Amino acid sequence: MTVQEIANQRISIFNYNTFLTSLIPKTKTLEIKFKQTYFNQEMLFELESILAWCATHHEIQSIYISTTQNHFLQGVDLEEIKKYSEEKCSKFLLKISLVSEALLCLPQTVIIDMKDGASGAGLEFALAADIRFANINAKYKFNYLSQGLVPAAGLFSFLRPLLNQNILRSLLLSEKEFSNNELTSLGSTTEINSTIQELLQTIVEQSPISRIQTKLGLQNNQKDIQDKILNAVLFTGDYKQKDVYMNTTVYKEKIREIN
Repeated sequence: MTVQEIANQRISIFNYNTFLTSLIPKTKTLEIKFKQTYFNQEMLFELESILAWCATHHEIQSIYISTTQNHFLQGVDLEEIKKYSEEKCSKFLLKISLVSEALLCLPQTVIIDMKDGASGAGLEFALAADIRFANINAKYKFNYLSQGLVPAAGLFSFLRPLLNQNILRSLLLSEKEFSNNELTSLGSTTEINSTIQELLQTIVEQSPISRIQTKLGLQNNQKDIQDKILNAVLFTGDYKQKDVYMNTTVYKEKIREIN
């Protein structure tokens, strides 16, 4: 096996119906590839399951989410939700919000490749990722109103403080198709000139504790959180190291010894 083949090696893991899952050993990455275009009940059930697994497996450094198709998720399956009662439809849409918010809380760095673009709840889901990739000519749309729906996957809640509200108002009410430039103006930086492989390699070379604590700091607005996070990171001594950083298992053991 050549060096390049080792770098690209993927090991299939789990068996889901709505997406493919693989481990990339070289970068300690879990890769998730959606097989379909829209959110549906089965996908949400399976997605919630795999994200719960990720939350307890800190040895995974990054999660790379993409699709087997040219476009990323295009929202919800309208033909499916038309059959739902009001209560069932509400639970379904709020479940999308739950799995979207989970991306912000996971210990891994979450990267979503939107390829040629995303729409509706699929775009909301992508906005919850830590880092986004897209093709240079990717197109996006918030197409809720013409479907008789409203955003329910984070735009009005946990994503709201992260986005430019004036631009969001315009994009929501006009339902116009927009580009990467407007997505950046909205407040969602999207990588179009970098490569996924380079990014995954950068992440695996980072201190795991520093990375996890940084994600915690970004989602927590308590005044004293900065000191707590800094103390937790300095406790590992990783800043004194050049290559080998303390892993989360050793860190937890040391914390238990102190307590």
